[in-house]
Amino acid sequence: MNTFLLVSETNYFIENKLEELKDGIDNIVTFNMDINTINEVLEEASYASMFNDNKCIIVKNTKNFSASKNGDTNKSKDDNQKILNYLANENPHTRLIFISKNGIDNKKKIVNIFKENNNLFIYPNIKKTEIKNELKKIAESKKFQVDDQSLWHIVNSSLGDLDLAVNELNKIMNYYEKPTKILYQDVYNLTAKTLKDNNFKLVDAIISRDLDSTFIALEEAKRLKIEPYSILNLLYREYKLMLSTILLEENKYLEKDILKELKLADWQFKKVKNNLYNYSKEEIKNIIIKLSDLDYQIKSGLIDKDVVLINFILNLNM
Repeated sequence: MNTFLLVSETNYFIENKLEELKDGIDNIVTFNMDINTINEVLEEASYASMFNDNKCIIVKNTKNFSASKNGDTNKSKDDNQKILNYLANENPHTRLIFISKNGIDNKKKIVNIFKENNNLFIYPNIKKTEIKNELKKIAESKKFQVDDQSLWHIVNSSLGDLDLAVNELNKIMNYYEKPTKILYQDVYNLTAKTLKDNNFKLVDAIISRDLDSTFIALEEAKRLKIEPYSILNLLYREYKLMLSTILLEENKYLEKDILKELKLADWQFKKVKNNLYNYSKEEIKNIIIKLSDLDYQIKSGLIDKDVVLINFILNLNM
């Protein structure tokens, strides 16, 4: 069996296993099940090139193997059957890797097939002490020296999240020109201090329509369990500032008067002006109306707050 299922909320362990499974394969194709369909995945998996080159397909954010709150829909059952059909007749030149961050349902036939073939890999969340030890191993593997005080600061500032902690450590090591002893003061100055920093980083990426940065920041927000509703509120505020700036400029307000009227610092005004290059006045109006409508639907329980933000981001970039 050349199909694998990796299960973890932590990217670090998933990425390490992926490096092992991808080894020796140059043709790598990635799908995201928040965007793609299982038909697209299996069509690519089944396709064989003229020269029978080996290929590795990575399928992120798959939900086919986890338990649904409301039970499997007809579509999810149909998708699972399509995967089972593929497993019965795999393309020998394709290594197919599914990644689930939502756990697994041990009652599902499809999950048991992976178990029986030893192709199911589950990585549980680890404790803070284990995170500290993992960071120390990473630093030492790259010839850096780091004391426990610095390691604990990284762990705690990352809220006990291994992925965030590894990102912070890599950022700190990149700060130095070569392997050396890492100083606590540098660790303190370079690590993110609050959840607020992550919120604004995500909002800035969304407004600038930088899709790659948006999805990276969105993954961080998910790990930090940041409510999508709070991000939508920040977006509403920023787009309102952008529209207000346009209207005030149309009414011949000087920059100093706009700063006073909107209670903005110079750097905030420059950021708003920079964001305006990506939008027309009418587009901003429509976005504000859309965000207001989403606010009403969330409060009324008409839409799932966990999918509304991703849908807004995708529609913004279409």
